[in-house]
Amino acid sequence: MTGVNVKTLAAEIEKLAPKNLAEDWDPVGLSFGMLNQPVKKILLALDVDQDTIREAKEMGVDLMITHHPAIFKGQKTLNGEDARRRDYIELIKADIAVYSAHTNLDAAENGLNDWLADAVGISKADRQIVSVSSRTGYKKAVVYVPDYAADKVRAAMHQAGAGEIGDYKDVSYTLEGYGRFTPQEGAHPAEGKVGKEAHIKEQRIEMLVGERDVFALISAIQKSHPYEEPVFDLFTLENLSRSYGFGRAGKLEKPATAKDIAQQLQQTFEVNGLRYGCKDELRMHEKIAVFGGSGAKFYKDAIAQGATLFITGDISYHEAQDMLRDGLDFIDAGHYIEAICVPKLKQYLEQAKKDNDWEVDIYTTTEQSDVFKHIN
Repeated sequence: MTGVNVKTLAAEIEKLAPKNLAEDWDPVGLSFGMLNQPVKKILLALDVDQDTIREAKEMGVDLMITHHPAIFKGQKTLNGEDARRRDYIELIKADIAVYSAHTNLDAAENGLNDWLADAVGISKADRQIVSVSSRTGYKKAVVYVPDYAADKVRAAMHQAGAGEIGDYKDVSYTLEGYGRFTPQEGAHPAEGKVGKEAHIKEQRIEMLVGERDVFALISAIQKSHPYEEPVFDLFTLENLSRSYGFGRAGKLEKPATAKDIAQQLQQTFEVNGLRYGCKDELRMHEKIAVFGGSGAKFYKDAIAQGATLFITGDISYHEAQDMLRDGLDFIDAGHYIEAICVPKLKQYLEQAKKDNDWEVDIYTTTEQSDVFKHIN
């Protein structure tokens, strides 16, 4: 098994939730600690608070990975005259690093909002983004590889993220041909001899690659290719892009009323209570939208996607009035449903640990719970 540090684990999280998907105001990434800090134990949590800090200290944790960043507001001092600053001092004293993936995880494909959509029963077949925040383009990567090394290079390219189209992975196209070249003095050719023309049977491998994965792809080609000067091309595609954003809308497998859906959510997310609003208790909802966190201001985007019910958190009285006025029923499930990210991130990191043979223990918090209590 191999040791791992904060930098390696951060890079793994960013494969799922690239930092460029985060909103400008959002301080995602490393807020405490050093990137070269070795990590033996990880604690996953929704928030950094007094309970999770105490838990991390008792467990001897090296790194906390959270959804909500530890520091949202700028700090002018770091004295102990404020409870929140005392939390920061505790983290520094205990040498605990903190890394957070917030709006980038919200916007990511197969990230938090897709996990919520799965949990509330929104079909994947016609699932849509409620509010698009960014779009990224694609390139076509073309590389020429000697026949005997084609499978190795192709696998490395896929591992770097190339060849993913919609619901398909490992997509590529291959043409066979011959490469010709004459190595000059100073060259160390894998094939052929200096001063003599080489005639090598090669494969031309083509794949689509998202713009965010281009540098990883180039590195993968250079590391896996037997030639000291691999030949590859990158073509920008004007007819293809991928959208990212917040919230998900789609059809339910079985239409239901707002109250029935609310009762289901209470069990699914194990929350003590939630609020819902509708003008007709018998209204059946076929298409709904879910939006992790405080998504009330995006309710018109949910309507534009055809949703008749909107599930989000932190809905104010006047926002609730506006939704009902515009014909949209709602469920205020609270902010804490985002805690679904904790077991999902554990599953993701456990797979990465297995694939890379990392020597690290991954734990989920047992101390954190919703800050709100409800009277039955």
